[in-house]
Amino acid sequence: MRLTPLRRSGLLASAAMAAVATLALATTSLAEQDAPVSGDPRATAYLKNVDIKHPEACTVGGLTGVTIHPDLFDYSGGDNQLHLNITGLSRLPEGMKVTGIVVKGGPVFNVYLADKLGATLPWEKLRAPLKDNGNGSDISHWYGCGIKDTTTTPTTTTTTTTTTTVTQSSTPSSSSGTTTTTTGASSSDVAPTTTTTAAVVPVANEDDLAATGFGSAWMLGLGAALVAAGAALVLVMRRRRI
Repeated sequence: MRLTPLRRSGLLASAAMAAVATLALATTSLAEQDAPVSGDPRATAYLKNVDIKHPEACTVGGLTGVTIHPDLFDYSGGDNQLHLNITGLSRLPEGMKVTGIVVKGGPVFNVYLADKLGATLPWEKLRAPLKDNGNGSDISHWYGCGIKDTTTTPTTTTTTTTTTTVTQSSTPSSSSGTTTTTTGASSSDVAPTTTTTAAVVPVANEDDLAATGFGSAWMLGLGAALVAAGAALVLVMRRRRI
């Protein structure tokens, strides 16, 4: 059976379309297989070649800040090993806050954000994404990202008010008084000062006192006795005349 030119063209077009569809499916399947798997629920895997010197080193996966060299961390494991354990941050610059860790394995890498790692060290068993066969991949490179903490501590100023009391004495023979001076306070805060003057009491002169005693009391007694004797004599004389 001979095919007409028109029918032959239709068959060629159908075969071409089938080939394109097959190629698209193969490409999609290959892309899905190449998508990296983090192998750690704390991490997100990315298919990209990035390292500590890359301009986007601390802009991928939600990271912020500047790169932090591995030598500034206290750690075990790392390059050419399956896992990385970060045990301390004592060598970081003062005020530096870690925003995340990047762990590479070839052309793929895992991003560990600090809030996923937790606030307490150590951060253990950080890893690179898994290989295509699902096995672990050795770490080829890793680094950290961080920002400078610019939080400032407020300064509190305390003002101290000093009060000084001065005691003055006036002329000793007349009166005395006390004066209070207040420093560092307004006039509305100072209580009124009261000055008390003691009344002058004159000293009595013993030479000016009048003599109130009577030195001739015996003479009065004698006169009274004489009067009484005279009266008795008169009374006796009268009785004799009768």
